[in-house]
This record gives sequence, structure tokens and C-alpha cells, in this order.
Amino acid sequence: MPYRILVLVSQASKFELDNHSIIPSALHREGHEVHIGDIDTLNVHDSVVVCDRVRLSEEFIAGGDFPSLSEPYASAEDFDLVWVLAGTHPEAGDDSFRLLWLLNQRVPFVNDASALFFLNTKINLGAIVPAEHLPASYVSNDFGFLNALVESDADRSWVVKPTSDGCGADVFVVNALDRNRSALLGSATGNAASRNGRYGREIIGMAKRHTVAQEYVPHVRTNEKRVIIAGDTPVSGFLRFHPEHDHRSNATLGARFEALELTPEEEDFVRLLGKRMMDLGIFYSGIDMAFPYVIEVNMVNPGGLSYHTLATGEDTSSAAVNAVLESLRAAGKLR
Repeated sequence: MPYRILVLVSQASKFELDNHSIIPSALHREGHEVHIGDIDTLNVHDSVVVCDRVRLSEEFIAGGDFPSLSEPYASAEDFDLVWVLAGTHPEAGDDSFRLLWLLNQRVPFVNDASALFFLNTKINLGAIVPAEHLPASYVSNDFGFLNALVESDADRSWVVKPTSDGCGADVFVVNALDRNRSALLGSATGNAASRNGRYGREIIGMAKRHTVAQEYVPHVRTNEKRVIIAGDTPVSGFLRFHPEHDHRSNATLGARFEALELTPEEEDFVRLLGKRMMDLGIFYSGIDMAFPYVIEVNMVNPGGLSYHTLATGEDTSSAAVNAVLESLRAAGKLR
């Protein structure tokens, strides 16, 4: 049956070949009434959550102009489903999540607002992934602790990365013999000693910042896979390659990629993980996996459909959105 679906994105001047164009287009192609809304225009007017939006009349083409949002302050509540495909500016983060939570009390989400807030972060990866499938990981704002951890074993390397950033930003590999170790760990945890030394704690206040230190998995360079999971079904993705002189494999940074192939063991694990995520309110996500380990989980705008298309020429977006909707129906979240 056709649904009335609101897809929340970030407004841009042009569409790229990414989820902002691919997923709404696939929903439209499958016969649903699709509206594009700007997540940064969410407000509450007389107890109703509203946003600027426009009804999609045709599929989006990469490079095409972003449509004029011709319905300002229209209700975001008169829909069967909301699909959030963007975050907001960090300064608006708390208020944005509260608005999403309010809207989610009235309309089902593909990924629950509470999951987007609490689980779309590297801090809580252990709440999603079984411990035996996680590299050793620490979340800390204590430079001394992390410095001692890395220094304690010269045979182990660690990936240090922000708790809630993405696309390879400020991701470093450090080890006990690295001359940059202390400087990188200091920067990752907020440079508290330097800032307090320059300004004084009384003036600058709390300077420490949390970071994630995750044990480096060597075979990540040869077997890292981005897998798109719709419900409990792996529907798309790609094999990621690390450049010779870079530890990051982000396709957005120019790393090479190829078509995804999962072994039977990997597919069984992905399906089990998909069921676990559905229990947490997550029905569409992208995981970065170097089996048997999961490195990250992404659930706001996970790339995968576009890179699969670029690698193979095959568009799997209709299968992806249909799998999401079927999983939501089976879970009783969608009529």
C-alpha cells in the first residue's frame, strides 16, 4: 500500500548522488507520496511540529537543483512515516533532537529519534554490537589514562577518533613509539593541560573533551566493508580500500572502493545484528565491518547505495526502501 512519507534532509543548492536524492526518488518510484522537508526548519507552532517542505513530483537527478520548499511551516505530523537523512548544525543539536523526539511521539520514524540521539555515536557502540565483535575500546577525556594505555604495549596500535564526527575527520592511529602520540592524544582530549596553563582553569573552566580509542585491527586494510542493512537484510554496500599512505578508507576522501561480497558467515552475522538493531528502533543503517569486528555504525545518512551503484552500475535503492518498509510493518510500527 502507498504511504505518505516525510524525508528530512539538509537543504543544498544541488543534489548529489547520495541518500538525499536516492532514497526519496526510490520511495516515489515505488508509488509513495513523498515530501522533502528541511530539518533545520523544524519548529513548534501551537503544539504542532512544523517544517518547510515540498511534495516530490519526480525523481531527483544528481546535479539537479534542490526544489523550492513551497510549503513553509507546514505540519510535519500528517504523515505515516518520517525518514531522517540529515543532522543539524552542532549549535542546534540539543533542540533539534528534542523536536525530533516530539515528532516521533506522533509519527513513526525509520530510525527512532531516541536511537539517533543515544546510539548514533561511537560512545555507545557496545550497546548495539556484542562485545566479542568489538575491538578493545575506551571512551575517555583523561589524557593521562589514554597516554599510559597506548604507552603500555609497543605491539598495539590504537585508532583515536571523535565521539560523534564522521567522514574521517580527526581520526588518527597512534602507538607507543609514535613521537606524535602525546600531542595527538592531548588534542583529542581537548588540550586541557595547555589551555589551563595558558589561561588558568578559573578563567577557561572545563577544557577536557571525550574521545574514543579503539584498538587497531590490522586486517581492516584488506577486508573492511561498508554494509547497508535494511531491517535485518544486507541490501547494498561496498568493499573499502585504504590508500597506501593513509589509514582512512572513507570514499568521501577519495579512497578506492569495489562491489561488496559477503561470505556466508558475514551475512549470517549481519542479519543477526540487524535484528538486534531493530529491537533498538534502528531499521536502516550502515556498518563498517572488518569481520569478525564492527568498527562503526552509522544511521543518519550512511553512504552505500551510491557507491554500490558507482561500482556495479546496479541501483539497489528500491530493494532497500521496500525492505525497510516491510520490516517496519512486521514490527508493527507501520500500518
